[in-house]
Amino acid sequence: MNNLAVWKRVFSYLRPYRGWALLAIFGIVGGTLLQLAIPTILRDVVDIGIAREDADYMLAAGLLIVALGVVRGLMGFFARFFGEKLSHHVAYDIRNETYDKVQELSFAYHNRAHTGTLITRAISDVDEIQRFYAFGLLDGLTTLVLFLGVAAIMITTSPLLAVIGLLPMIPLAILSRNFAQLVEPRWKKVMERIQVLSDHLQENAVGAQVVRAFARERYEIGRWNENNEHLYHEQLDLINRWTIYLPISAFIIAMSTALVLVFGGLMQQADFAGVTVGTVVQFNAFILIMGGPMRFVGFVILLATQAVTSAARIFEILDEPVTVTSKPDAIEAPTIKGHVKMVDVEFAYDDQPDRPVLKDINLEAQPGQIIALLGKTGSGKSSLINLITRFFDVTKGQVLIDGIDVRDMDLVSLRRQIGVVSQESMLFSASIRANIAYGRPEASEEEVIEAARAANAHDFIMEFPDGYDTLIGERGVTLSGGQRQRVAIARALLIDPHILILDDSTSSVDTKTEFEIQEALSRLMENRTTFVIAQRLTTVQNADQILVLDRGQIVERGTHQELLDQDGLYAEIYRLQLEDQERLKHELMALGGLVERPEKRSSQEIRLHVPNSFSGD
Repeated sequence: MNNLAVWKRVFSYLRPYRGWALLAIFGIVGGTLLQLAIPTILRDVVDIGIAREDADYMLAAGLLIVALGVVRGLMGFFARFFGEKLSHHVAYDIRNETYDKVQELSFAYHNRAHTGTLITRAISDVDEIQRFYAFGLLDGLTTLVLFLGVAAIMITTSPLLAVIGLLPMIPLAILSRNFAQLVEPRWKKVMERIQVLSDHLQENAVGAQVVRAFARERYEIGRWNENNEHLYHEQLDLINRWTIYLPISAFIIAMSTALVLVFGGLMQQADFAGVTVGTVVQFNAFILIMGGPMRFVGFVILLATQAVTSAARIFEILDEPVTVTSKPDAIEAPTIKGHVKMVDVEFAYDDQPDRPVLKDINLEAQPGQIIALLGKTGSGKSSLINLITRFFDVTKGQVLIDGIDVRDMDLVSLRRQIGVVSQESMLFSASIRANIAYGRPEASEEEVIEAARAANAHDFIMEFPDGYDTLIGERGVTLSGGQRQRVAIARALLIDPHILILDDSTSSVDTKTEFEIQEALSRLMENRTTFVIAQRLTTVQNADQILVLDRGQIVERGTHQELLDQDGLYAEIYRLQLEDQERLKHELMALGGLVERPEKRSSQEIRLHVPNSFSGD
């Protein structure tokens, strides 16, 4: 997108605030015209009041200048107040639009975008646009109106002296243009460096535990210092251009003043072209009035450059296509029974369309069944379940729920009937109650507590001094892993989903916590079609179907015993994971009296008499 297109789009945000913009322009034009009247009054004071020694005339002129100053102050208030007001409203609109777009963007975009980048663009870049509207645009319009007004009056009064006085404005215009060309790429480098620092800070804040665990604090500080030093030098380079521009522009304005005084004095002495002492004073006053704003044209250019660079970065997000969305004629998803079917499904990520991560996927889950997905890391398990929720769309084939293609359903109505409990359950910086009721904020206190009880979370919640009003830290870090999981299960229970997706929900907790979570999951899965991703075979043995994935394909399917009989990949994983583990676990639990101590039996004959996470008991 070229700069002209970016500017056109930036100014389109002014449309809802045309009234405020007109009031600001009225203040600018009115204040500038009143300011331009003062040099003319001074001319008449010199040519009439002083020449005639008319004290009354000079007193009247002085009072008039005071009155004009008062009115100019009022005009300045209109310009600044309404300019600031519309600038903050425009920033508010752009920031909201950016955030809304981030919420709509598909997971494919979030997989490749840096969180720090999104933060920088939604905050810092929007601030640059706000600053341009509040200062760059207002000051630029003031300078333009002032220059045109001064030029018009000077040319009308004395064309020759006007040309002489305004002649230095030509090199000043060339200087300003060159300044803009030099500043734009340097400001872009500064913003990109700020983005790098923002990404670094966000990454280290999230990964603080890893940094400390590996004693890499000094290394990370070094990385930060290196990027920060680059930013320092890039900003210094930008400032150097600014410091060169300012004295040169001041010298040019001084040259304009000198030319008016020298040539105006000579013309007055020669009584040439009607130039009087008052005219010289008037023209000199015009140059001085115009000098300040003209010197700071570079500042206006800098603000404009920053704004157009930042706007282009924001529009990159706003123009990002939303690949997963509801069709215009999408149907409201009916109450789901839970019949899920995949037909000849193939899926590839947008950035690697020639490398499908899922191929020839065919599966069918009847309502209420438990489908377990097993496979090595990268085998496609998460990609498969993401197609059910339409986090991604299939490249080929169909995903059907109750016989309806998920792409034909309204996204919101579809996802409201699917519950997801992931391995690292994301909780928000809010109360426990707000986190449980996240999917149903209108839920009553009784419903929240009932969901927490079913998730085995109520007891530990009530141990906190504030109970359900306890505020948890960012991402729920003030809770243990098992507590976070149970809050997440309660959150899923509260929306009463008809399809449930569990992403290895007990892989990183201790045995006691796993047992409590499995109890909660058993309640959660009752009468719901459930898809389970698991690394531990203990969590999939009682599934109705076990699907073993390898390199994006289903290589084995069946029940636990059927897959053991096939003696394939599943049986190999079983022997590696469970043959000794189940025997040891059974012995330990026998010591606690939970099961009878077994006679010498093979591990395949051992059956634990405890609630299994997928038994539904």
